[in-house]
Amino acid sequence: MESTYISKVKIFINEHLKDEFSLNDLAEHVGYSAFHLAREFKNHEQLSIMEYTRNQRILAASEELKSGRNICDVAMDFCFDTHAGFTKAFNAIIGCTPTEFQAHANKMKVNTKGVTLMEDSRIVIRHICKDDVQDLWENVYSAMTPRQITEEKIDYHIELYKKREGLELVAEVDGKVVMSLPMSKPTWIPLGFLWDNNFTLTGGDGDVIMGKLLEEMKRQAQVLGISTLVSPQGKDSESSKAMQSFGFQKVFESDGWEYLMLAL
Repeated sequence: MESTYISKVKIFINEHLKDEFSLNDLAEHVGYSAFHLAREFKNHEQLSIMEYTRNQRILAASEELKSGRNICDVAMDFCFDTHAGFTKAFNAIIGCTPTEFQAHANKMKVNTKGVTLMEDSRIVIRHICKDDVQDLWENVYSAMTPRQITEEKIDYHIELYKKREGLELVAEVDGKVVMSLPMSKPTWIPLGFLWDNNFTLTGGDGDVIMGKLLEEMKRQAQVLGISTLVSPQGKDSESSKAMQSFGFQKVFESDGWEYLMLAL
């Protein structure tokens, strides 16, 4: 459980992201010695106070970059002395340069994310891999950062599959990943849980691609010893209707959720 003084340190940091301050300033604010505060914060957060401060500054700076502000101005506002230092820290925490991040934000303002198949389009359904980060960022998980996609989607599901506890499939159209479908399997029961709660029918090519993802997911699930797929959905939601159109059946409801199942 987070102690009161650790909370006070975090509040102080986040209220002063655009101000220069030292470890001694923080120690004086919470009434601890600098040595004791630094040790206890590192034990609790697995980051030093200054590492935590840098991370919070970069996250806040990324929000300002979305508005189109000049990168150098944002860097200076958040206490980075040089453009190079800001870029290095930004890349380490976000997973791309500030320029790439800002270009992505601008693109997302006008991107409708529609999927269009041509007569000769080639659709490949496969496991997620490390090279997919850019496509996933552009076409699937655009609200996440490249680093988050790498750690929370790609690396996580690769490890899950190695342990036979789940996987994530992606749909690649003409060499570009345009859709994905994650699944997890509790080790003690033969059920696979699909966690794509946002897919809705459009009457377009996206429906076709999701159908192909689900067909391959059925095959992969059986390989993992799964006998039933489960899709938790919001009650009476469009995504629930979409999954039911692919053969899932509503089994029970609880706390605003519907649990849809498909026997394999």
